Amino acid sequence: MKKSFQKIVPSVLFLFSLNAHALVDYSEPVSEPQSNKVSTKVQSPRQESKSSLIWKSDFSLTTNYEAIEINNQKAGVLNFNTHVQTPFNVYFDLSYWQAQTKIGSQSGNPKFILGFNWLRFGSPSEEARLDIYGGARMKGSSELASSRTDKIFGAETTKRFGTFGLGLGYDITMTGAPQKATDMSLGNIHRIAVSGGWMVSNDIQFEVELENFKINPASDQSRPVRLTEAASFSTLSPKLNLTIVPAVNLELGARFRTNKPKNEGQLSQAKLFDLHGAYSNSLFAGLNFNI
Repeated sequence: MKKSFQKIVPSVLFLFSLNAHALVDYSEPVSEPQSNKVSTKVQSPRQESKSSLIWKSDFSLTTNYEAIEINNQKAGVLNFNTHVQTPFNVYFDLSYWQAQTKIGSQSGNPKFILGFNWLRFGSPSEEARLDIYGGARMKGSSELASSRTDKIFGAETTKRFGTFGLGLGYDITMTGAPQKATDMSLGNIHRIAVSGGWMVSNDIQFEVELENFKINPASDQSRPVRLTEAASFSTLSPKLNLTIVPAVNLELGARFRTNKPKNEGQLSQAKLFDLHGAYSNSLFAGLNFNI
């Protein structure tokens, strides 16, 4: 009786560990012959992160190369994005871009975001969460970078449904005064994003995002170069992540402009290269490193 009890206890603990920590495992249980030896250690599956719809780790570094057009001239943009999720419901996002054009290399605007996981409830596979964040886009000195320092505030919510996820976000960019006289003065920039993700398998993840941007006219009437009419445009961005080796993903995607701003020519002086699809459709590919 005592030996049978010793054989049953590890099996019960193993099944309980799977139910408590596995993100998705709908496979039928397979019966295996019991070993005569009693296992003293049960290894739990790696817990999946909850930081995004595509299940990134608590620390991730994404770098990709994006082919775009700027003023009807082709350019290549190297993007760097870092996400750090702390155990204290606080996260950090850092981003930067570097463009290569016919006139040479152009440095971009560094962007810093500090976020808070305000609400979070549900099991990992059915989790719902609400995050709030704030940050700044720092001024740059190159021909393509904006000479403004902009403040960013926003909120986003996500909900998981097993291997699927949905997200909704809104943020407002409070634009600063340009330091260069040739840079266009803008009003606040509003962004609404709707996204959906599907974890096909542990190695294949798919995500699609729809974004809408609205740029208000400048309130400073004294500047000679300013946006006089509101502008809006939308983009659709499908993205595919393929696991190459553990902790390294290949990222492939595109951005399509579903509608263009009416005053597109005027926006060429606005230095809006940080806004997805502000000037053209694009293709991008890169690597995502997760820890």
